[in-house]
Amino acid sequence: MKQQKLLTVTVPCYNSQAYMRKALDSLLTGGEALDIIVIDDGSKDDTGRIADEYAAAHPDIVRVVHQENGGHGAGINRGIALAEGIWFKVLDSDDRADPAALKALLDDMRRLADDPVDLVVHDYVYDRPEREAVHRIRYRGAFPERKRITWDEAKRMSISTQFMIHALCYRTRLLRNMGLVLPEHCFYEDNLYIYRPLPRVKTLYYCPEAVYGYFVGRSDQSANHQVLLKHIDNITDIAEQMTCSYTWAQMQSFPKKLRRYMLNNACGNLCTAGAQQHMIHTGQSKALHHRMVQTIRNFDPELFRAVRHNLLGFAGTSENPVIQNILVFFYHTVRKVIGTN
Repeated sequence: MKQQKLLTVTVPCYNSQAYMRKALDSLLTGGEALDIIVIDDGSKDDTGRIADEYAAAHPDIVRVVHQENGGHGAGINRGIALAEGIWFKVLDSDDRADPAALKALLDDMRRLADDPVDLVVHDYVYDRPEREAVHRIRYRGAFPERKRITWDEAKRMSISTQFMIHALCYRTRLLRNMGLVLPEHCFYEDNLYIYRPLPRVKTLYYCPEAVYGYFVGRSDQSANHQVLLKHIDNITDIAEQMTCSYTWAQMQSFPKKLRRYMLNNACGNLCTAGAQQHMIHTGQSKALHHRMVQTIRNFDPELFRAVRHNLLGFAGTSENPVIQNILVFFYHTVRKVIGTN
């Protein structure tokens, strides 16, 4: 009888031949508890051949999907559809897993497998070209370690412990049951992947291990500041879709700590989008900002009022030039201090 896989890790790849081996080698240390799905998203280099090579060498662990280019979201969508693991995770092809931390995570999942929690959270680190693990994001201030909890037992989450896709392992059944489908040919759709499933999460578990190494420093990656500004239309679209995922009446039914987190998270995203729109300062970017504000107001006036009562939400949706200039200055300052977007 085939053993149940604990964790599916989907690795979306597009022209990733230069770095994907490091990502896959790091995952293979997890052994047969892992279900690794490599998505060759219409690559034009040797990505597909390398992926096939790994699948041939590790047929019980690695599977490959070759598909027409659909973007990062399309890769995640396909991974969710094909996943065999109890939990689901995304690892980008230029990132890595830490072998010891991955083993600890899988040991925890093995203990949880008979009664799975909806979300497993773990730490991650930032990697730079000159050195790995230059900075660690820890969630121990927000969640008790290695304990099954509900939202009511969570602590207040600070700005430094906002969820990133690198830190999350959702229960696969939860993602499928809610019918989560991410937009294709769109950057920054991972914000929807993080945000939209949260109200369906009833139980959480925190594994205090830095499982994920998030690489920053490549000039062409989507988190690069100049690349961000080129995709201001995508940034605006996702900020709108994220904020308008739930009405204020729906959010009122969420656990208080979850509702507070989601409002702060959405407002933080609007604040970032607003700052980037004002930095570009063109007719198009001004029109995008105005559209973003109107979209939220038209979607749900009560939600818009809640956003405007939040400091970050107010700054991100303000159409006052003075506040916009302050927001841009604040954005530049934060980037300089933390060294990333």
